[in-house]
Amino acid sequence: MTKLKSYSMSIVISFIISIVFISLTAIIFAYTNINDRHLQSFVFGTLLVSVLVGSTILARRIKEKGLLHGAIFGIIYCLLIYIIAVIESSSFFVSNTLGIYMAICAVAGIIGGIIGVNI
Repeated sequence: MTKLKSYSMSIVISFIISIVFISLTAIIFAYTNINDRHLQSFVFGTLLVSVLVGSTILARRIKEKGLLHGAIFGIIYCLLIYIIAVIESSSFFVSNTLGIYMAICAVAGIIGGIIGVNI
């Protein structure tokens, strides 16, 4: 139960970070002359930071197996984002970028998990 609570709290924190960064991205793109082709980079950075912070917090709370818990956290977070996107768009989709994002989330989770256990 404690691990489930730790995962839940870390997911919530990561979602809050994502909301803040996406809001800042929207403001930046609305009020500056940045080309829209850079939007994917901003989304990628948001995803990276959110998973890294969330998995670090998770590993600090669990205090063991940071590599494993970080990878699991990254995959769960990516799947939740995907499920939200499917619900929002009302259509199921699979693309190459989904696999790339899944791998990036897992790696960011692993790095955050290692950092969290060793802090």
